[in-house]
Amino acid sequence: MATQNNKTATILATIGTVFWCIQLIPQIWKNYRRKSTDGFPVSMMILWSAAGVFYGMYFIAQSSDIALQVQPQIFTALCLITWAQCLYYGNGYSARKAIAFLFLSSIIGAGLQVAAAIPTRNSPHYKSDPSPYYWPILMLGIFAAVCLAGGLVPPYFELAKHHGQAIGISLIFLSIDATGALLSFASLWFPQDKADGSTGYRDYVGMVIYLVDPLMEAGIVLTHFVWWLRIGRHKEKTTHDEEHALKESKVGGDRELSASRQSEG
Repeated sequence: MATQNNKTATILATIGTVFWCIQLIPQIWKNYRRKSTDGFPVSMMILWSAAGVFYGMYFIAQSSDIALQVQPQIFTALCLITWAQCLYYGNGYSARKAIAFLFLSSIIGAGLQVAAAIPTRNSPHYKSDPSPYYWPILMLGIFAAVCLAGGLVPPYFELAKHHGQAIGISLIFLSIDATGALLSFASLWFPQDKADGSTGYRDYVGMVIYLVDPLMEAGIVLTHFVWWLRIGRHKEKTTHDEEHALKESKVGGDRELSASRQSEG
């Protein structure tokens, strides 16, 4: 049963990692296409970048499934790229300064993970009883969850400013991100084997980390949907009617001009 747990956890975590490899790409593409990050709060990426570093520390320290160790690295890299876009499009940074910031932040984040995770994993206390509830690891998990949840608070302020409409946030990004988080959550339901072959601890802290994300993102999507029901669909109908009227007016004008030319001839 323990071996089956490992296989199931690895499959779910790997699929979740695939989703998290591409989660922010729709947002990055949207920012690039708009040449703007208006409506997309930079504070979200600041907090998520910090969450990614704590994620990395948390899972590396526990020697979790390799997919769960790789996942925070990709997550943090995408967050830093999006943060650099915010600096470039929204804060007037030059491309060179934004790229320099990206590389420097990546180096600092990697250094912090190594400095915190390796000593924690090799500590005598943790080696004698590997548990996600060992207090340094528990604190890393709590910090990650707080930063992740905190990063999803600023978008609600943006929604409030625009009467519930998600102006700068890609809903595709939110959907992919939530799916990856739920798959990773499911993978933690199957604990990894201990060195003696027995089943390890179920990581409830990690589950909370992954569950916070989709719950708060669901609130953003729901708020935008309510806006669409109240305002958005009527705007779309009005725009469609105006475009149709303009097209009919143009066709009518062309007919009148053609008739006028024929009569002159």
